[in-house]
Amino acid sequence: MIKLFALITMLIDHIGLIFFPDIRWIRYIGRLAMPVFGYCIARGFYYSKEHGTLNNYIKNLLILTIASEIPYYLMEKKPAIDIGLTWLISVIVLYILEGDIPNLKKIALAGLILLFTAGLYMFISFDYGIYGSLTAVCMYYLMIKKNDPYNMFLALVILWAFYVLIMRQAFEQFFAVFSIIPIALLKPIDERVKLPKRLYYWFYPVHMIVLLILERIFVK
Repeated sequence: MIKLFALITMLIDHIGLIFFPDIRWIRYIGRLAMPVFGYCIARGFYYSKEHGTLNNYIKNLLILTIASEIPYYLMEKKPAIDIGLTWLISVIVLYILEGDIPNLKKIALAGLILLFTAGLYMFISFDYGIYGSLTAVCMYYLMIKKNDPYNMFLALVILWAFYVLIMRQAFEQFFAVFSIIPIALLKPIDERVKLPKRLYYWFYPVHMIVLLILERIFVK
């Protein structure tokens, strides 16, 4: 259920971006998508780590990132890296923090990767940058290892403030903080609707290609 919600809100967001850029409420709905995907990425990390398939999980994310880059570039109409890189960074950070090394080394290594992420964002845009990566990390510790929607809401507010004030991005991202509501409501019934793994991965690049084709046909 949560994956389906993430895909639907992302599709609504991108339809608004391409076909209805002046209708802001469509984009507000779309702001819910990224944190919900962050939850899904955190959950994917947890289960792949538990089942010993973490290498395959990282490989799938890497393939997704590469496959999505050209359609994402064409959709954004500017040099940018798709959100796959954001999720890869979050998984690497989680891998370090959950690893069997001293805590001080964990914090130092994770901090260096996040600093690298912040520095990279200064030179080339990639979807949500460190804000997105930290969202997935917080989802892991507050909604996967625990079930603490109240502190997750607080974390989303703090991350939004960082995104707006430090990264100087759009205020409308505030609507993302309310993503904790569907996550908390759908979590108990999440297993009722299971999406095929391939559909979940390939929906991202394929839906962008389809929307770009429709834009070419209908938007003059």
